[in-house]
Amino acid sequence: MKNRVLVSVIADYGDLHDLAFAEVRHRLFAELDDDKFFIDTIAVPAFDTVATGFVLAQLAINSRLGASHKFYVNTAPRKDDLTPRRSNAGEGLAYAKLSNGVEIVAVNSGASMSFIKPVATEIRAIEVSAEGSQFRSRDVFPPAFAKIMRGDYSGLGEDLRAAVPDMPREKLCYTDGYGNLKTTLDIKALEVHKGGNVIVSINGHEQTARVTDGIFGVKDGEFVVSTGSSGWGGLKLTEIVCRGGNAARSFGNPAGGATVEWRPAS
Repeated sequence: MKNRVLVSVIADYGDLHDLAFAEVRHRLFAELDDDKFFIDTIAVPAFDTVATGFVLAQLAINSRLGASHKFYVNTAPRKDDLTPRRSNAGEGLAYAKLSNGVEIVAVNSGASMSFIKPVATEIRAIEVSAEGSQFRSRDVFPPAFAKIMRGDYSGLGEDLRAAVPDMPREKLCYTDGYGNLKTTLDIKALEVHKGGNVIVSINGHEQTARVTDGIFGVKDGEFVVSTGSSGWGGLKLTEIVCRGGNAARSFGNPAGGATVEWRPAS
């Protein structure tokens, strides 16, 4: 149906079968109250705003649905203030619109909106309470999201672009199901060593990896550093892969945001 609207929920509630995902889907259906909306869900690791920001960018910037694609994003580690919180207060809710027409409602936490920042035509605060429930994405935020989805932008507030940090550099963004590590390493700096080896260090672990132009450019069981399958616009993210193995396991399963270092192998 041409008028269908896809709502992608990205959140750190745990497994997609977790009760929290069901509760949020049900609340969103009730608030949207329109059969043109249908909802899919994408899980990211707990408290991992870097992985959240990467997943949002990969799906939203590359979306071919334009204005028919909306995002509801909630990873809220409440790290903006480490002192005791009143009424379960946390990071505030924000609205973003991308140059391709995609609209996003997300908790403005850590790097959650950093990756989409360069292609956002606007990033603004949403005037909604940031407290009042441990489970704000179920109890507090859905009415504000539904209001915007119905085309009512009267609840938008100040410009937040300056409050959103830039995309983190030299960091691990995301670990896929194969254990491949998607990073923001500068591939241009690495290309000087193409065909040679570098020492990659993450999370206190080191591995020797070959710099190539494809993740299958080494023998089975060897490590490789190359551009991978993820990116948007002119940006291609750099991947660290153990062909036929699990790179994440070899590096001690680092979390999103872990620093990635490298040096030429002697």
